[in-house]
Amino acid sequence: MRNLFIDGSLSLSVLVLGAALCTLPAHAQWAPARPIEIIAPSGPAGTSDSTARVIQRILQTQKLVNVAVNVVNKPGGSGNVALAYLNQHPGDAHYLLVATSAPISNFIVGTSPYSHNDFTAVAMLFDDYMSVNVQAGSAIAGGRDLIERLKRAPESLSFGVSNSRSGGNFTTLASALRAGGVDVKRLRSVIFAGGGATTQALLGGHVDVINTAPGNMVEFHKAGKLRTLAVSGAKRLWGPFASVPTWREQGVPFDGGSWRGIQGPRGLTAAQLAFWDGVFRKMVQSEDWKKDLEDHFWVDAYAPAAEAKRVFDREFVEFKSILTELGMAKTQ
Repeated sequence: MRNLFIDGSLSLSVLVLGAALCTLPAHAQWAPARPIEIIAPSGPAGTSDSTARVIQRILQTQKLVNVAVNVVNKPGGSGNVALAYLNQHPGDAHYLLVATSAPISNFIVGTSPYSHNDFTAVAMLFDDYMSVNVQAGSAIAGGRDLIERLKRAPESLSFGVSNSRSGGNFTTLASALRAGGVDVKRLRSVIFAGGGATTQALLGGHVDVINTAPGNMVEFHKAGKLRTLAVSGAKRLWGPFASVPTWREQGVPFDGGSWRGIQGPRGLTAAQLAFWDGVFRKMVQSEDWKKDLEDHFWVDAYAPAAEAKRVFDREFVEFKSILTELGMAKTQ
């Protein structure tokens, strides 16, 4: 220490430099410089659209970002339209996609050129357990009755699902029915642009059964227009679904569901991910977010970028096993 004070100007320079080095972050900071786009890979009214609009509202009302936040709907192509749009903006953290399990399974079955590894994992947000629903006047009494009917004649009923035959809606349904002894290769399914469109198809009598997120049809459930046969979670849901049994309660050894997370384009930097980790951590801790989870029947599963990547990787392995068994897997 004594040598530092031989020259007063030198000592001051050294002290200032040392203080500056101590306050520098591990990497340069980043913040958005123009409006953020939250991309929903579906049309209005489905879970992905609802998720995007909840994020938009909280980020703006809580002032978690200092720029405008816009929701952009990019339905079509089993999610590929949204992925292609995101892929046009490499390294640009102003573009975020509401991620689902659909692109993972679509890549496995060969209907999408995009792997989850072609994008950057930003966050895992929540689990979205599925509900199997029929019109209120349907002769199908419950989940067990549905299973028995399909075991006798798998083609006898039509199922409405969102976005793709390999997405979370269909794979959750197929996994539950397979666990009950149904030949799921013979199921009849109709694909719609999102959960809202799927629900409307059931209300209109265009399909016999839908497997969708409870939040997509809860108002019709409460109005007595639709009836829920089973939910896919390990535990029952709350509110108007509290009386609906799980698949396991009906003798079917299955629980699982879909989820929603956030992906960015490929090539995001550590600084960009650090910014969004901070934003989403604050968002999920807010009372507004917790209320939205409850209102939409979403189950908290938040994880930051690094952990979200591990979730996506694990999902790939699980889906590859299921879809291979169904004879649908095309990738090696």
